[in-house]
Amino acid sequence: MFKATTLKKLILDGLRQLKPVHYIVLALILGLGIFNAVTGAMPYINQHRYERGIEKAFSKWWDNEGAEQFKAVGLEPTEKIRNEEFEQFRARALAQKPSYIVEDRIEIMKKDFREWWEIKGGKEAFAEEHKRYPSESDFRRELTKWINNYTDKFTRYNMAFVPKREQYGNLLTSWMLFPSVWSYLIFAAFFIFATVQLERRWQWYILWGIVVGVTLCGGIFVSILTGTSFFDHYDGERYMGMSLTIAFLLGATAFAPRKDMISTTTSAVCFAGLFLDMAINWFVNPGIFGAVTILSPLLFGAGAFAGTKIETRRKNKRELKLDTLNERARRVASRNPMAEMKAKTRATIEAGFASAKLGQFDQAQRQLTQAMTQLLQEHPVDGELVKSLAERMTSPTLYIEIMSNQWLEWGEIAKAKNSPEAAILLLKKGLSREKDKNFARRALYVLGETSITNKIEIEDGVKRLQKVIEMNGNDMMAKQAQRILDSIKKST
Repeated sequence: MFKATTLKKLILDGLRQLKPVHYIVLALILGLGIFNAVTGAMPYINQHRYERGIEKAFSKWWDNEGAEQFKAVGLEPTEKIRNEEFEQFRARALAQKPSYIVEDRIEIMKKDFREWWEIKGGKEAFAEEHKRYPSESDFRRELTKWINNYTDKFTRYNMAFVPKREQYGNLLTSWMLFPSVWSYLIFAAFFIFATVQLERRWQWYILWGIVVGVTLCGGIFVSILTGTSFFDHYDGERYMGMSLTIAFLLGATAFAPRKDMISTTTSAVCFAGLFLDMAINWFVNPGIFGAVTILSPLLFGAGAFAGTKIETRRKNKRELKLDTLNERARRVASRNPMAEMKAKTRATIEAGFASAKLGQFDQAQRQLTQAMTQLLQEHPVDGELVKSLAERMTSPTLYIEIMSNQWLEWGEIAKAKNSPEAAILLLKKGLSREKDKNFARRALYVLGETSITNKIEIEDGVKRLQKVIEMNGNDMMAKQAQRILDSIKKST
């Protein structure tokens, strides 16, 4: 489990790797979340405020007049009486003002329309206008028309796609709406996951062209399915969101032209995302999303087919260079067992930094630790490579956890193998992490001796040897440090 600091570093490192298009996508997703939160929650907030106002108005009336009226007629204003009066007061207040919640208002409208149709002359008005007696289908059609005149005033209705109304222009806006919070969270997580994965394999215009195309076609697929007898009772409901797009993208992410392009973990995440989205559509979202649930595996399969057939993105210069280096290392390794070991070490170095770039810090730590140890065991040691690796491993932007004694051990080995610059880097890193005073003092001595002997940062080396003497001036290490300092004074 990550520590809080490690998790923070992981997030910051991930943000540093984002491209401009990723920020645009994140901003779009966040904007969609805010838009859905406002349009979805505002009616409930307004209704809650109105009902809170009812409670306050009743409390004020009860405290000022209501309780006294009961006392005046000889009744004790108990809590039971207060609650009964409040329910009557609340019912009258709610009857005077329609609900802010559209769905609740629709249920009331259905009852009112049935009453008008059956009792208050609705059938007669229809017969007079159309010169025939209305049927039950006429009633449903007129009811739908009346309700639509009301719901079209609201964003979450006039932007959604309803198959029965065949307003295909709404496909341009219906994807912005989500039927539930869970659907939005699934979209946000798996859309980012799938597009980042596919961006590495496809040209950007192919990826985003498919996203737009499948999003617009999703409503058409739902319309076709609700045109069948089994799903026709859903055709008057609203279709919204991007479930089918997510299903397609997850299918394309889970399958590739070659098996080695997709890890088992990636495939597992894709299938988990599909099943999770289907479960939410079936159990949480409104009826029409039962049809979406049936279509999701089909779109996943279509995405899998596309994933196995599309491979057009050209490798960038860095990837081509890395491939060339690996191929060269393989050729050399095939002729020389020692070269094979060296090539493996260098491949491990690049693999370690690649893992770190992907945020896989535990794996990066294991790979880089192994690589540095093997590099220092070579004979002769490649001093420049040891120095380069030490610089990269001690970079403040590389978030790996290595014990201080390991850094110090590498530093002393690098010193012994005549790679003083790398030794100094490694010793400084170990010293910055070492908490044991005895080990820290030993590191100060080795670091100071290495700096002075090799004439690298001599003043810094002098300060470190002086610190060794300050910490304990009576042992052999202090005497040796003093000899080195004296020799410097004599030479100057």
